[in-house]
Amino acid sequence: MINTTQSRLLNMAPRLLRISLAAFSIYVLSGIIPISITHAHAGNACPMIGPIPACYIVSICYAAMGIASLLWAKALNWLFFAGAAPVILLALAGTSMELMGRPTCPMSGTGTPLCFYSLAVGIAMLTIFLVALKMEQRPLASL
Repeated sequence: MINTTQSRLLNMAPRLLRISLAAFSIYVLSGIIPISITHAHAGNACPMIGPIPACYIVSICYAAMGIASLLWAKALNWLFFAGAAPVILLALAGTSMELMGRPTCPMSGTGTPLCFYSLAVGIAMLTIFLVALKMEQRPLASL
């Protein structure tokens, strides 16, 4: 049996995870939006996916994940997954190309391809989202 304080903390955990997802989204967007603006002006800041710059797609996807995290309704779970899937797949493709010696991704200030970071953050956000969902579905009595 868990006491009341532990119960309150466990009930708050999904909310804290949701807030961390929204914060991750805002942090990532603060890095992607300047790249998107640079691309709009110079036209060569990020790779193209057909006629659309990848940084635009990734920006929209992180925004979708942030919105789904803030609103946190079961009806919007699809929005989070719709944002996470392209982010992870594009980052995985970019990372693979970088590792094969075909520079594709924009570089960070330290020279690390940004798709490496995007892959790590995308997977971390998806994991946190799934953990939060699982925590909400599990009744406290079973803990």
